[in-house]
Amino acid sequence: MKKGFWAEQWYKYRRKKTIMGIVFDFLFTALLIAMIFPASRKVVQSTIIRYSMFQPRESKDITYLSDADYNWHIEDLEGNVIQLSELKGEVLFINFWATWCPPCIAEMPSIQRLYDEYKNKMAFILVSKESKDILQEFIQAKGYTFPVYVLRSREPDVFTSRSIPASFLVSPEGQLMMKKQGAARWDGDKVKALIDDMLQ
Repeated sequence: MKKGFWAEQWYKYRRKKTIMGIVFDFLFTALLIAMIFPASRKVVQSTIIRYSMFQPRESKDITYLSDADYNWHIEDLEGNVIQLSELKGEVLFINFWATWCPPCIAEMPSIQRLYDEYKNKMAFILVSKESKDILQEFIQAKGYTFPVYVLRSREPDVFTSRSIPASFLVSPEGQLMMKKQGAARWDGDKVKALIDDMLQ
């Protein structure tokens, strides 16, 4: 009796739905189930965000970094300490992120592609407050090659954000050209055109 009931419900469902409708229903159900489990939740969230990201917009406000804004220290995963002032005069891409942050994870592939294209022309500074061991494990597992740093002094107020990821694109003259909170597609044509203009 019970088997007949479910068979009848399935028959009614199939009559109302197209094949594509059934496929989407199953995918939606699988997505909901995946969101229940912590192990798969971060992957699902970052994938959804990745496919809904847009290119960041150029900043409307004209803001220049002061000398004090360059006066903070970061350390790479090999233990080399760098003061940001050492990179003054270069195009800077600065990104604050964390391994537990789905929006951060979502934009990483686009940052890697941007890095692959511009790594010899500008400085990439991806900063996290996590331990170097956690960062090293994450970077190696994902196969990323962009440079990752940890903070060794407090970042200036101009780079402070209430949420991550937070990204900044700085011109050689110290102008804040882009300021973006949240995930973005960093390898788009608009971003590249702006970088190319700054590199001329």
